[in-house]
Amino acid sequence: MGNSIFALVLPSLLIVPAMGLLSRVRSHSPIGQELRRKALHLSVGLVSLSFPYLLVEPWMVITASLLVIGWMLAVRRLPALNTRFGCVLHDAGRVSHGELYFAGALGALLLLPHANPVLYVLPVLVLTIADAAAAVVGRAWPLGKLGGLAKGKTLSGSAAFMASAFLISFLLLDFYTSLATLQILAIAFRIAVLTCIAEAISSRGLDNLFVPVTAWLVLYSAIDGAW
Repeated sequence: MGNSIFALVLPSLLIVPAMGLLSRVRSHSPIGQELRRKALHLSVGLVSLSFPYLLVEPWMVITASLLVIGWMLAVRRLPALNTRFGCVLHDAGRVSHGELYFAGALGALLLLPHANPVLYVLPVLVLTIADAAAAVVGRAWPLGKLGGLAKGKTLSGSAAFMASAFLISFLLLDFYTSLATLQILAIAFRIAVLTCIAEAISSRGLDNLFVPVTAWLVLYSAIDGAW
């Protein structure tokens, strides 16, 4: 019972100190603010790779996700917490609920079937690394501003996302599966393109939900039964 309780509160125990530490790093430049926000995104994403070994029952996944979402909502709604921690979430210069979608996406990935670890690890790393690469590159080198549904995004950021997603997908598929190299290249390219589109057309932080779900759907449909 003690181990279960520890596993349930561990995500919150990791997120709160990380937010507290990063909130002390002050920056008035958009790039600095984005780096701070994505540092939290990256650290939580990497730590979440351990969650399948800790949150082993559906009720544990749901409870832990609700605890994290509850904390994020408290930071948004309570002035004392918002003043102390909110700058890590809200200094990016746009309205976003990305942290809520991030927590929901991780919970959904844990609840979805994953007969092979790549079905969890790959979407999490694409969400964590490729999304961070797109945000930082897009802020630092805002080349080729996009319009339409992708308004506010840049060609340079999307290129960084696609390249990162392709590399992550190729390496993980090569490590976790016995598929032929050409099959891996085709699947990795498909994941990179479709998740890049999902990221580009998402607004208000919805990419934190759409990107991992898209990666999971493409991966599951492409290699289901090929384990």
